[in-house]
Amino acid sequence: MEKFLKIPYIIRLLLFWLFYFAFFRVLFITYHHAKIPDLKHSETVMSFVYALRLDISVASALMIVPFLLWILQQFNKTKRIHLINLWYQYIMISIVSFLSVINIKLYGEFNSLLTGNALFYLLFPDGPLNYVSLWSNLLLFAGSAVFAYVGIRIYRKYLTNFSFPIENKNIRLANIIVTSSLFIVLYRGGFQAKVVSDKNSLYSDIEINNHIAINNIWYFGNSLCE
Repeated sequence: MEKFLKIPYIIRLLLFWLFYFAFFRVLFITYHHAKIPDLKHSETVMSFVYALRLDISVASALMIVPFLLWILQQFNKTKRIHLINLWYQYIMISIVSFLSVINIKLYGEFNSLLTGNALFYLLFPDGPLNYVSLWSNLLLFAGSAVFAYVGIRIYRKYLTNFSFPIENKNIRLANIIVTSSLFIVLYRGGFQAKVVSDKNSLYSDIEINNHIAINNIWYFGNSLCE
């Protein structure tokens, strides 16, 4: 584990988010396994492969603020930067946990990934979703809080510390330039003209497999933008 802690912070953070997305994907498959046709579960496993590019893109988007703080920390190492990043991570982990748990719940009702409208009607059940009880909402919040707590504990144990600033100015500048360029490529999902989207995760004739492969955080954010 000490070797893992020696890996640069940005790489560790990327691996953390990929693991977190994969965890909720496993939870989704487990919860909705009855919806997957018999003898098709081996194809469902491929969703982890086809999800990777979009997962990396979403992880990169979540890492924009930590990445900028990491650059700032290379020139001005203060505890304030560490605390800002720490609380940012707490908030993002909590939001991702909440949206992922809600997504799993609502998919059982509508066979569709979570959108902004669906979340609104869940939180304010006045119409199509008025069957959602207060206890159901409280249970969803409790489940989200548990997963957020686990995510935060993992973050605090393995990712809290930033990488130390590089003393050599030339190497430091080169490292920032190279990392920034790589960061842009990861966010775009490659070198293609268009940024990676949910279309890049479609691979199956079975709808639920495609939904499993699509990053639900991307899908929710895209619904808000549209």
